[in-house]
Amino acid sequence: MANGQQLGRDNEDKVENWIKARDSAGDYLDYEHQGKIKRASLIEELGFCRSVVTQNSAVNKLLTDAEQRWYNKKREEDGKSLKAASERSERKSDLTAAENSRLMDELARVKAENALLKTKLRRYAAMADVLAETGIAPR
Repeated sequence: MANGQQLGRDNEDKVENWIKARDSAGDYLDYEHQGKIKRASLIEELGFCRSVVTQNSAVNKLLTDAEQRWYNKKREEDGKSLKAASERSERKSDLTAAENSRLMDELARVKAENALLKTKLRRYAAMADVLAETGIAPR
């Protein structure tokens, strides 16, 4: 019968082999949960109890190193894509603000032109009324 130290080394070997298998298969993303390895899946696959993961420092170090390698790359990529999306959003916002400003200027110009045309229309409508009544154009 094996002693505790031997069982600890056996569990460490199991975890090390499991990590190598995940590296070669490339399926480590299937075991991710919030940037960490799903301990329940690991425990179920390797057939040991949860205390191995929490109490065996060598196993814990192996898992932490694997998480750093596997999932920090993903976080960096997510961060880069988030930054790029933010920059695109800022550019679009700037373009929208510039377009909005241009449209507001055009609206002010059109309103001024409209007011001028209404004034002229009233004047010409009054002239047309005088001309229709008297047959003579006013001066």
